[in-house]
Amino acid sequence: MEGGLLRDIFTHKKVTQDHWNELMIRPFYPREELAFSRFGDPNAIVRDTYDPHCAKGEISNGCVPVEVVSVDRLVDYTRGPAETAKIATALLSDSKTGDHVIAQQAWPCIWEELVEHRKGPKTIYDRPGKDYGYVDTEYNFSVEMLTEMLNELNRLITKYSGDDWNDKPTANVLVELLMEHAFFLQMEVTEVRAGRRKLQSDGFLGPETREARRRLRASTNSSEALGDTSNATERRTQTQQTKNIHNRFSDNGQREFAKKRRAARKARERRRARVDARKEERARNQKEKARPK
Repeated sequence: MEGGLLRDIFTHKKVTQDHWNELMIRPFYPREELAFSRFGDPNAIVRDTYDPHCAKGEISNGCVPVEVVSVDRLVDYTRGPAETAKIATALLSDSKTGDHVIAQQAWPCIWEELVEHRKGPKTIYDRPGKDYGYVDTEYNFSVEMLTEMLNELNRLITKYSGDDWNDKPTANVLVELLMEHAFFLQMEVTEVRAGRRKLQSDGFLGPETREARRRLRASTNSSEALGDTSNATERRTQTQQTKNIHNRFSDNGQREFAKKRRAARKARERRRARVDARKEERARNQKEKARPK
C-alpha cells in the first residue's frame, strides 16, 4: 500500500536496506534476535527506503495495488460473482492481459464451475466442516493469541482509515475486509471464553496462557500426590487467572456479526437450492429430448 516502503516487521518503523536484507535472510529466527534495537539506534531517523524493484521502476504503474480482492468473498455464494468480476476487470484493464480475458458474459459461469460445482483445485474450503464451522480436531488459538491478532488488525484499520488513505478506493476496501476479519476473531474470543472452542496443550496458547495452565497442572498433580487439600485455594486462584486471560476483551459487535453470519448462511443455502433445481431441470429436459418421438 505504501509503494514498497521498507518497514520493520515488529515495530513498523522505517528501516534501511541493510536492515531489511537481514530480516529477509532470517525468517525463522527468534523475535528477540530480530529486534529493531539490534540493528542500530532505535531513536535514529531513517529516511524512506523502497524495495529496489519499486525504486527502479520495474513494476508497471508503480508499486500500488490495482485492486484488493478477498478470497473469503470469492468463495462466498452471495458475493463470489462480484469478486470474480473485480479480478476479471483488473486483468481486462491491463494491456498485457486484456486480450486474453474471456468475454464478460462468461464470468459468472466460470465462477459457478469453479466454486459451486467444485471443478477447480482443492482449497481449504473443501475440508470437512468448513461450510458450517470448525473441525473438532483443529488447533485453536487462546484469547491471548487472538488478542494479539485483534491489536494488529485494529492498528491497520486505524491507519488505513485515516486522512492519508480514506480517499483511496483500495484502502477503503482493505479496511472493510480487516473489519470483517476482526469480527471473526472476536467471535473466536467468545467461543473460547464460552468453552465452545477447546484449548489443547498443542494448540496456539501463547506464553501467558501456557504458563498459567502449567502452574495449574503442577498444583493439581502436587495436591493429588500428597493427598492434601491445602492447595485448593491456590488451584482456584490459578483457575481464575486462566479465566481472567480469557476475559480481557468485550463482546462488542458479536450480535451483529452473528446476524450477518446467519444471513450469509441462509443465502448460501438458497443459492445451492437454486443450483440443484437447475440441475434437476436440465436433467429432465435431457430426458425429454432423448425420448423417441
